[in-house]
Amino acid sequence: MHRLLDHPLLWAIIWLVVLLVAALLGRQLRARRKTLGEGEKEDLNLILSATLTLLSLLVGFSFSMASARYDHRKSLEAQEAAVIGTEYERAALLPQPQALHVERLLRAYVNDRIAFYNAPNDATDAKNLSDTLALQNKLWESVRAPAVAQPNSITALVADGMNKVTDSERSTQAAWEDRVPVPAWALMFVIAIFACALIGYYEQPSEKPRRFYVLLPLLLAVASYIIADLDSPRGGLITVAAKNLEGVTQSISVEHVPTNRRP
Repeated sequence: MHRLLDHPLLWAIIWLVVLLVAALLGRQLRARRKTLGEGEKEDLNLILSATLTLLSLLVGFSFSMASARYDHRKSLEAQEAAVIGTEYERAALLPQPQALHVERLLRAYVNDRIAFYNAPNDATDAKNLSDTLALQNKLWESVRAPAVAQPNSITALVADGMNKVTDSERSTQAAWEDRVPVPAWALMFVIAIFACALIGYYEQPSEKPRRFYVLLPLLLAVASYIIADLDSPRGGLITVAAKNLEGVTQSISVEHVPTNRRP
């Protein structure tokens, strides 16, 4: 279902069509009964109010979850940029030529992470993930060898920084897979259908119908679009841009040139 949610506009159209059909069905049921008793009106008002209240809570709850996940993905992108930039500076503390080797790998790794954020679809994402894992193995080996050969506070600091680089990528990957649960979407959809059917049933039949029953499906379709857009890492208009990582690319574009001092 998440593949469908990666297309928020299509998801909103499905909501609009289904909810309009539900409202029309409710209206047709009401057309068979021209009048309602006072007790029936009170019961209908009570049920409709409770349904709309529950629906508003579900929409607000889903929007809150999607918004929190979007903000979390943005913060993790900034965190990735920070730890990579810090590790690049720490790499200069290693002896040559290990320092230059680590710096070159980090520059390639930043470009790989930018490609991850700009990937257009899951197929590109899968290929990028394999490239990322290969680069991470090379990065870890590039700091492990100096740490084993010369165990000291500097090599330990660089190794710790590289560990944070790989951990930040794993946290980002987990955040991108963390979506609004499908049962939450299903419950909201079912309640929305029931609410729209009640709205159609509630409207008084007349020679000049006001068609107010169209408003709720339209509003719910817009709400579903916004929630799905926020919740989808790649689909829609609201995405996480790799602005911080692109800034790191500019700051690490120049290699640290080793200086040879005379004794």
